[in-house]
Amino acid sequence: MIRSLYTATSGMRVQQYKMDTLGNNIANVSTFGYKRSRPDFKEALYDVMELRPAEAEPSPLVGNGVRVGSIQRDFRQGGLQQTNNSLDLALEGSGFFTIATEDGEELYTRDGTFKLSYLPNGQTRLDNREGYPLLDQYGQPFVFNGHIQEEDLLINQDGSIYLNQDGNNLYQGTLGIYRFADPGSLQSLRASYFIATEDSGQPIQALDTRVIQGYLEHSNVDLSQEMTDLIMAQRAYQINSRVVHTADEMEKQANNLRG
Repeated sequence: MIRSLYTATSGMRVQQYKMDTLGNNIANVSTFGYKRSRPDFKEALYDVMELRPAEAEPSPLVGNGVRVGSIQRDFRQGGLQQTNNSLDLALEGSGFFTIATEDGEELYTRDGTFKLSYLPNGQTRLDNREGYPLLDQYGQPFVFNGHIQEEDLLINQDGSIYLNQDGNNLYQGTLGIYRFADPGSLQSLRASYFIATEDSGQPIQALDTRVIQGYLEHSNVDLSQEMTDLIMAQRAYQINSRVVHTADEMEKQANNLRG
């Protein structure tokens, strides 16, 4: 009975973790570039029911419940939404935009919501909506002399950026768009940001990824599927809760018999 309590409790714990993960997916259904996550569960180690001599038949095994094994990210392409904003960019393919934080750390994201930031020195920089600079293929931010406007920038599907000045398109650099050998091993940092890890491998230039100007990529969360999974997780949690209650009642009866 004590074992059944532990086993059912482990089931409640992982189902609660699953519901939290599903809830996070649902909360980010409208977050551009968000990739849904799902937990993988593993069985805990088995115990033998009794110790037997080496020459005897093996003892039957009994389980010890389940535990959370890992969190997997689904990096399938999300739908594209036209915004007609020239600084909204969507990616078609496996690549990520590269963003630099204030401390110089490089983040990778599929959220292509960008803007122009006007710096105190009179220059203009291409940033994301949080004010982090967008990096080119050499890890440098896009900085333009003077105050330019959004309509002055032309961004091709290969990620090359041109600045229109006096009717001439001047090349300014190419977006740093990278992919990873194992994107599932990227470390998640807030809703749509990731950082590279040893398991994900080093960033590789994503030459097969297209940049679509004037579009944004939706999250790949299927709300109806998430709600269905959430109901199933709640039912599984309730079943494990009933097992705990039943085992507790049986333990009470056993204690009363001893008395």
